[in-house]
Amino acid sequence: MFSFCLRLPGGGRTLENQPIVERWRFVVVVLATIAALPLFLFENPNSTGSLTGMAGAGTTAVPALDEQLVEEGGQQDSDRVDELLLPLTERAEDWHSARIVFDKANRFRSAAVKYEAEALELASEIAAAEFSERDKRLEIQMEEEQRRKLFAEEDARRERVISTPGPTTTIVATEPDPDGPTRVQWEALRYCESTGNYQAVSPTGMYRGAYQFSIETWDWIAGLYHENLIGVDPAEANPSDQDHMALHLYQLRGRGQWPVCGRYLP
Repeated sequence: MFSFCLRLPGGGRTLENQPIVERWRFVVVVLATIAALPLFLFENPNSTGSLTGMAGAGTTAVPALDEQLVEEGGQQDSDRVDELLLPLTERAEDWHSARIVFDKANRFRSAAVKYEAEALELASEIAAAEFSERDKRLEIQMEEEQRRKLFAEEDARRERVISTPGPTTTIVATEPDPDGPTRVQWEALRYCESTGNYQAVSPTGMYRGAYQFSIETWDWIAGLYHENLIGVDPAEANPSDQDHMALHLYQLRGRGQWPVCGRYLP
């Protein structure tokens, strides 16, 4: 059987002729011990080869070197962080500026829309007022033209009556118009009957006021609609009362109650 002799460091007995298994166990223990020696040196601060020895132990101050390396490494890391953060910071500033501009643009746009709507509404109101005023002027012009025409016809009729003798032509009674005469038509009737004078009295004294009511006709209409006007002289009644009485007479008998001037009523 193979055999060998091994002497331990520091002096020890020699192993000879041990079984193979026992010898290999011993070899493993020795190798493990040798491999663990650096760890013991590192952990023992009093060892001459210790890396963690105290100040004055005669070894190089490794912690100072570590701090320097950490500082240099930290500075490099800080520079690297600054390099990474700079684009992000610039991008954030650009985004913030763009957001401010966008908000201002939205406010300006909203204000523009509001002012435009107000301007359009004001323009519409002005246009409507102008059209309304123009329509009123046209209506007044049409009424004035109609009034002038009717009055001219009445003046011409009077001239013919004065210059041509003959019987008075009467108008056959007709049904009253549902809408009634217009203001201009009433003016033409009053102009024909009394030249628009609410205190007018006929030469015979039988017909009185702007519409030339007889006393009998006046009291009859007053008894139907305005009892307080019974017995009142038509020529002394208020113009509004005379207008109301003439309207009621027209609604009852139509324009036939005015044999000559009723032609101006519908």
